[in-house]
Amino acid sequence: MTRRTRSVRVRGTVETFTTSVFVVSVAICLLTLSGNAQLVGECTTTAADGAAPGRCMPLLDCEFFMRILSKKNIFESERALLRENRCDMQNPNVQICCPLDLLNRGTDRERRPVKTRGLAVSTHPLLPQTCGVAKWEQSENIESKIDEYPWLVLIEFTKENKEKIHACGGVLISERYVLTAAHCIRVPTWEVTAVRLGEWDTSTNPDCTLTLNKTTQCAPPYQDVPVEEIIVHPLYDKQNQSQLNDIAMIRLRIPAQIGYYVQPICLPSQQLHADELADLEVEVGGWKAKSSTRMNKGKAVVMPIDKCQETYSNHGLRIQSSQLCGTANTSECFGNAGGPLMIYKDKTYILGGVLSFGPVPCPTVGWPDVYTRVSSFVEWIKNNLRA
Repeated sequence: MTRRTRSVRVRGTVETFTTSVFVVSVAICLLTLSGNAQLVGECTTTAADGAAPGRCMPLLDCEFFMRILSKKNIFESERALLRENRCDMQNPNVQICCPLDLLNRGTDRERRPVKTRGLAVSTHPLLPQTCGVAKWEQSENIESKIDEYPWLVLIEFTKENKEKIHACGGVLISERYVLTAAHCIRVPTWEVTAVRLGEWDTSTNPDCTLTLNKTTQCAPPYQDVPVEEIIVHPLYDKQNQSQLNDIAMIRLRIPAQIGYYVQPICLPSQQLHADELADLEVEVGGWKAKSSTRMNKGKAVVMPIDKCQETYSNHGLRIQSSQLCGTANTSECFGNAGGPLMIYKDKTYILGGVLSFGPVPCPTVGWPDVYTRVSSFVEWIKNNLRA
């Protein structure tokens, strides 16, 4: 039911951090009192949905908390979070318990910069203002971190015999909507009944992992959210070999509980064209790998559209500009059908594509996976959003 593809990754809008005197003064005001102030050195960072190892350091050096301070409107819960994580109270400069994972990953490698004019985040009243937040810099590991891609989801199907399985992937774009491939939705005798959010290791619940300093980090139990409505693109034709318009929206019956381990990815602007992404390194991820029950990830390179058209034309497929082709440099396929091709820019993950189909066996040298190019369908997505 899922025509194979490879690994995938992503994240959302984060405003540029400012280190101005104004921000420093605001920080001091916000952090003036904390009854549980932590000591210098190793500490425990308190978050809305759990705790993580941290290090006491100057506030201006902690990207995680500077991201909060750079927002135009800071919620009271965020103010409380800043106060709770104050440390080294004797220091005349504001110190904060910064998440250790963010620090350890920050020096792994500089990402390849994206220099495309049209690559921007799409906005809409029903889309989140905060999306695609990158928690750290990328590593070369194929196994993702427990909180690395909080927008990846698994789609639950119920068979005629009432057996429930997870056979396709998708991405959370708001608290009520998930994007996936249309071919995943239209499966005879299988009904889409729920979406699983906050998953990482499919063999455990809740998921836990050891951090670099050997402490245990656990995520909350995953969320299985019932489906309220399925919206398949009206021009999708399952019989079309090229699988044009292979995209669908799933509306959740109740809002997703957004938190550290469940977050939406950003949608691209409509100005993002296929030729802008040619030769760009992107990320993919999912649970398709046979070697692991955990979410795996990988990198891919966007193939120029004309080269992709030439590759598939010999098999009677006509690749269109509303599609993207990505060649992964892996020995194993990771991404689930319906899963994301992710673009990283300005500390934000933007959804470039939704996995449609690929070569069998996967991977096959010289044959790219084919994705539905999301920027071609942004207007359709927005027109189908409702509160």
